[in-house]
Amino acid sequence: MSQAEETIPQMVEDVRAGKMPRRNFMKALTAMGISATGVGAIVAATEVTSSRGALPGTGTQASAHPASQRHIQLHDQHLKNQTAQDAGALHQDYAPHAVVEDSMYGEAFVGREAIMARKHVGMAAIPDLQLQVTNRVAHGNQVSVEWVASGTHSGDFPGLPATGRPFSIRGVTVVVRHNEKIVRESIYYDMQEVRHQLG
Repeated sequence: MSQAEETIPQMVEDVRAGKMPRRNFMKALTAMGISATGVGAIVAATEVTSSRGALPGTGTQASAHPASQRHIQLHDQHLKNQTAQDAGALHQDYAPHAVVEDSMYGEAFVGREAIMARKHVGMAAIPDLQLQVTNRVAHGNQVSVEWVASGTHSGDFPGLPATGRPFSIRGVTVVVRHNEKIVRESIYYDMQEVRHQLG
């Protein structure tokens, strides 16, 4: 698989496994149109040790690359559903075997039910969540989205009891789709910054 066809989550796994030098990874992200801030968020997340290993159903398939514009439209709808906390629409946006990786959790969430359980925890913990997209690039079968998330930490996260504190963090989400359904979503942000703001 060429680097152009490789997804960002796959490159993150390669960096964690020592198969790709960090410098090359940063250059590849920059070449894809990710800003310096976005590169920093992704690189910070790669430094977290992971016991995930290879994840099921996450490979790219060259024949499944829809047009970039369609990826952007689907992502816009996903963000609207997330802001409205429309759990039913979000549930249907994921493939049954989808995988979600989140910097806050040591293990990936596999399958719609696990993904939605995670989303419900997040919705309860931050009911006033606002996402501001600062950069978005479609490439291959993925969309890379740089964002600023803000809100109030009103409910518990695993290891982070509710503090009532406002927060604002930067991060990057990479969404990989097949047949218009999300098959992999990787959410990268600096957990040290989260702990600093919420701890």
